[in-house]
Amino acid sequence: MLLMQRFLGSTVKMTSSLIWLSIKARLRKTYAWCKKYWQILVGAAIPIILMIIFKKNNEAGKILDRARDDYKKEIDVINKSHNKEIEDIEVARKIYLKSLKEIEEKYIDAKESLDDKKKKEIEKVILENVNNPDEITRRISEITGFEIHVS
Repeated sequence: MLLMQRFLGSTVKMTSSLIWLSIKARLRKTYAWCKKYWQILVGAAIPIILMIIFKKNNEAGKILDRARDDYKKEIDVINKSHNKEIEDIEVARKIYLKSLKEIEEKYIDAKESLDDKKKKEIEKVILENVNNPDEITRRISEITGFEIHVS
């Protein structure tokens, strides 16, 4: 029995050592093949690595989509503000033209009424100071803002 145990023990050791030798031989052959055909391994590894990166980094696609959406929103805001600015300028131009027209009309009316008023004042000054040409000159200059000499 003892002999059998020794035999079985040595058989197990021999078997494991044979397995290890065959694994070792297989690894050497694999290493030699990889050394010779390393370009194939690199060529196959690149797509696999890229797939792993982009599968795990699906967030990158989401980030790009979000950036694209933010860009579109920003462009929309810029376009809206530009259109609003153009509308505001057009409204301001219309208000300016309307105000200018009203001012011109009021000025023309005021000028005509002012001219009538000035004419009456000048007539009154002349009638009051018929004998005093210096006073007439001074008063007409005050009324009209022009320097006039009456003789």
